[in-house]
Amino acid sequence: MKEQRSNTFTKHESGKNIHIIASLSINGKILYVSSNCKFILGYEQEQLINSYIKEIIHEDDIFMVESLFFHPDIIFPSIFRVKTKNNKYFWFEAEVEHIQNPSNDSSTEIFLKMHLLEDHQSTHDDLDIDHHQIEEIFLEPMEGGQKDLLIADIAPYSIIITQYGRIAYINKMAARLLGIREKETLISRSILDFIDSEFHSVVKKGILLLQKGQKIGMLEQKWKRIDGKSIEVEAKAVPLRFRGRKSEMIVLNDITSRKNFQGILQNSRERYERIVHNSIDAIAIIYNKEWVFINDSGVKMFGANSYTELLGKNIYSFLKNDDHEHVENLLRMVMAEKHEAHYTKQSWFTLTGKQFYSDLVCIPTTYFGEAAVQVIIRDISDRKNAEELMIRSEKLSIAGQLAAGIAHEIRNPLTSIKGFLQLIKMEATGNEQYYQIIFSELDRVELILSELLVLAKPTEIIFNEVDVKDILRDVVTLLDTQAILRNIQIHLNLPKEPTYITCDENQIKQVFINLIKNSIDSMTSGGNIYISILISENSIVLNFKDEGCGIPDVILDRIGEPFYTTKEKGTGLGLMVSYKIIENHKGTINVNSKVNEGTTFIITLPKPNT
Repeated sequence: MKEQRSNTFTKHESGKNIHIIASLSINGKILYVSSNCKFILGYEQEQLINSYIKEIIHEDDIFMVESLFFHPDIIFPSIFRVKTKNNKYFWFEAEVEHIQNPSNDSSTEIFLKMHLLEDHQSTHDDLDIDHHQIEEIFLEPMEGGQKDLLIADIAPYSIIITQYGRIAYINKMAARLLGIREKETLISRSILDFIDSEFHSVVKKGILLLQKGQKIGMLEQKWKRIDGKSIEVEAKAVPLRFRGRKSEMIVLNDITSRKNFQGILQNSRERYERIVHNSIDAIAIIYNKEWVFINDSGVKMFGANSYTELLGKNIYSFLKNDDHEHVENLLRMVMAEKHEAHYTKQSWFTLTGKQFYSDLVCIPTTYFGEAAVQVIIRDISDRKNAEELMIRSEKLSIAGQLAAGIAHEIRNPLTSIKGFLQLIKMEATGNEQYYQIIFSELDRVELILSELLVLAKPTEIIFNEVDVKDILRDVVTLLDTQAILRNIQIHLNLPKEPTYITCDENQIKQVFINLIKNSIDSMTSGGNIYISILISENSIVLNFKDEGCGIPDVILDRIGEPFYTTKEKGTGLGLMVSYKIIENHKGTINVNSKVNEGTTFIITLPKPNT
């Protein structure tokens, strides 16, 4: 049964089986425990999760476990007893990791990797220590039948024997470690004089356990030399009898240099983590086709609220189907050939379904000793949209040139037609109303051609006082035919009073054209566009109201951003340019919209000299 059970355990790099893994909050609440707790301790996972670990720890070991929570710098393993469901106790050796809160230096979670000590499963077996045997190891006979700790004096470790915390013996190595020349001067001094105060409570409880004949695990502590200099030590203590009295033997190992080196490594690691998490590019690790790490920029890039929404997800569920094969081959090559690779312009989808384009850099790495790939994902959507915009701009430039040429070509025969019609009218009698209609339509064609020439020809920005009513009439004349073809009526409600503004006429026309065209595009089944002008004391207010599909609130907040559009073939630049033009004219644009009811754009422009 024991052999079968061990096959389900995780092998740690130290060579020991990890029998139980647990995650705890800083106050000892069990947040997670592995399912092996059922086979080893008899508890279901649900019974332990949300309970407190002190409920299943032997009362004499609670202080030991508590020290794990309040001393994150302690190096483990540490040994303590855990109660099974049938009230037996098993000894465990635990390694502990503190998960730090990124906003401060405090721990927010504690991770336990627990190894079952199969040769210490009985609660009482360990307590029957042969103290005489321990004593004989260290005591050698001297002349006259006296005994002294000769072997301890030549031991390569620092050894201190205390009785209820008072020093009864110290070897040469321990005296040197504490900076003492005459070790006899330490006899009867409290061991706490040489231990940092933050560890005093743990040491006091440990002494009580040792007096009961129990052993405690190895702890990392801060000690003080006689000159006040702080040192880092690894301390392990066992009970024994010394000169006929219960005593505590403490073995110290100076790890100050190792701790300093660990500090250097930790600082280097923290700097690297800050660089990774503060990078504007997404940095992630892919293992077995899944995200196993992703930084904050990656979380935002994929539209997630936290990294937990992404970890463990298959990367190909975010990648466009056309790019699957190429990316898979790329990752396979990077892991096999162990060199960096680059892939440009693949397409990804966020959790909300929004598409974006990126450049992908793949770097070989490892994940728990297994081959993996670190990727840097750079969002190039703006660059790609800018490239497409350049192509469209070039098309528009050519279209503008063609429009100018066409307008000139149409004007020439139009002039001839108007001239001959004038002659015919002079000689003919009757049907005057027909001639009026023909001349009216020809004037309308000329006006449309004039507007085409204005849009096609780049002109210098010139501010003049212009009646905004005249600009609106010209724009409506240009777009009215397009609206009628879509079964849309444009209604103008203009005041009789002058509505002068200081503006560049061509730019204001561009804004009005953008707004009216957007309204036309939003009404696929026809409808009405209402345009009105209100005059206030210092400004002219124009309202453009349609009966279109409306704009959702989530989109409304981003209206005016470049490349943000609800149109399939739109760029989002029309409104962005419109906002900028109105801003340059010292005006404002406000939007009110309801889905399936319509949208109203309100433009406020200052009167001249206000």
